[in-house]
Amino acid sequence: MVVMRIAVVVVSLLLLAAGCGQRGSLYLRDNPPPGVKPPKPEAYTPLPYPKEAGEDESAGGARK
Repeated sequence: MVVMRIAVVVVSLLLLAAGCGQRGSLYLRDNPPPGVKPPKPEAYTPLPYPKEAGEDESAGGARK
């Protein structure tokens, strides 16, 4: 009997914590409700390859 009461208390606390801080219904970013405009993410800017030390040398890596 005591184990059942503890299980009910634990489950109710978990459900309470899961809904904590939620305002209204949740929505996916790809399909927002009418009137909500999600902010655009920053554009991707690729990074240039690092300049390697042997780039100025002749092909094959042989030094003169």
